[in-house]
Amino acid sequence: MCIEINNLTFKYDRQIIFDGLTLQLKEKNCYVLAGLNGCGKSTLLKIIGGKCITPSDTVSVMGNDPFRKTICNSYITFINNEWGMRTVAYCGYNLPLQSSIKVKEMMKHLKTQYRERHLELLEVLDINEEWRLNSISEGQRKRVQLYLSLIKPFKVCLLDEITVNLDILVKEKFMNYLKKESLVNNSCIVYVTHIFDGLDNWCTGLLYLKKNRDLSIITDFQQIPGIYSYLLEQFKIEHKKYKDIPEEEDIKQELIVGNNAGGYSDGVLVNY
Repeated sequence: MCIEINNLTFKYDRQIIFDGLTLQLKEKNCYVLAGLNGCGKSTLLKIIGGKCITPSDTVSVMGNDPFRKTICNSYITFINNEWGMRTVAYCGYNLPLQSSIKVKEMMKHLKTQYRERHLELLEVLDINEEWRLNSISEGQRKRVQLYLSLIKPFKVCLLDEITVNLDILVKEKFMNYLKKESLVNNSCIVYVTHIFDGLDNWCTGLLYLKKNRDLSIITDFQQIPGIYSYLLEQFKIEHKKYKDIPEEEDIKQELIVGNNAGGYSDGVLVNY
């Protein structure tokens, strides 16, 4: 078992995101995490990746608490859309860095240490090492991000909607690479996406997170007509159920002040 979550209750301020969530994910598996906007997919990835503090003994990755044990950083790879971005006063946030550095000048030590992976990823992602960050497209920047993030081997790989800018040829090679990594290196892949075409033969488990915080897990795909068709129908049902509910009532609100999302409340770390 790679990832274990035990009866996790998690909230931002007074808004509950997960209420008694229990989940077990195994090595040698590729999971697709799906759900409507705002259901908590990115939050769940951040929790598994050790980006948010949770109550002790509720989250374990390879036997360790991902927030409290820094050893987890050596085998968890977390990739989202914040790489290569910065906030500029009076201009905006999430602005791409305009650096003239070449790909071949980045992370030289890791490339030497893991030479075979470095060369394989260059081929898979079709990257030219002469590229400069300030002269390539968004899709090419995304490929550079994936390349640099994956040179180091991992046991758990968390991907938060990071393939949206990839062209179809690169995406197919990349997904095949992840599948191979899960089997050869006994890794666990958790992939958040809203694009479900071509995933039926890739994923070994579908995690469907609902707005009422229920989590459905499907591993026998003979039970459903296909990931896209199944989720489209389920999303229609869920959207119809929640569309007339005001946003502030859509997710249960906690009325008693207690543990929040592992942050500070009035300057004091809250009860963890």
